[in-house]
Amino acid sequence: MFNIGLAVLPTIVIIGYILWFDRYNKEPIGLLIMLFLFGCLSVIPALILENFVPDISSVYTYFGLFIYCLLGIALIEEGVKFFTTKVIAYRNKAFDEIYDGIIYCVMVSLGFATIENIMYVQAYGASVALLRAITAVPAHTIFAVTMGYYLGLSKAFPSKRSLYQLLSLAMPILLHGIYDFIIYVSYDWLMLIFIVYALYLYRKAFMLVKRTYNIEPFR
Repeated sequence: MFNIGLAVLPTIVIIGYILWFDRYNKEPIGLLIMLFLFGCLSVIPALILENFVPDISSVYTYFGLFIYCLLGIALIEEGVKFFTTKVIAYRNKAFDEIYDGIIYCVMVSLGFATIENIMYVQAYGASVALLRAITAVPAHTIFAVTMGYYLGLSKAFPSKRSLYQLLSLAMPILLHGIYDFIIYVSYDWLMLIFIVYALYLYRKAFMLVKRTYNIEPFR
């Protein structure tokens, strides 16, 4: 139970932080809960699809590894999150601000990350929970902030809807793929690059939140 509490704690903190910036039309609690729960369930199709990806040992060149991280992991995980958010929230009348896109994508992503975190913590213990609390769970959130930003823009600017929806899927896949690639290579010197990249991701997420939370609802 203690380990599960550690696994869930980052989710609670991040949700509180994201919702604190929701200054205009507050999002329906029922919608937020639904997004989170379906985010949890989205782990199932992601695991099924990832089982169809060839074993990583068969593609272990730098290029092959990057393609594996990009298409075998990031595309699948970000794809199921994007699909879940789009189906549940995109046409909902509550989606009336650019920042709403960030909230919705973060709720789905944290549902996904929470289940993933519980699985890791149950398998490897509390030390993994602490590590993932400052790496993997925030990373899923950062990818979601990027996805939600462009999804919000697609609602705000219907004339560029297709472009922004494409970016809302492509950009998180790219960021996620690079993140996993650096971790999989796991050379000591790459850990410095990982720290720099992680700081970049944190800064990017904070910037997108700051840029959008004060924008008024669509007219």
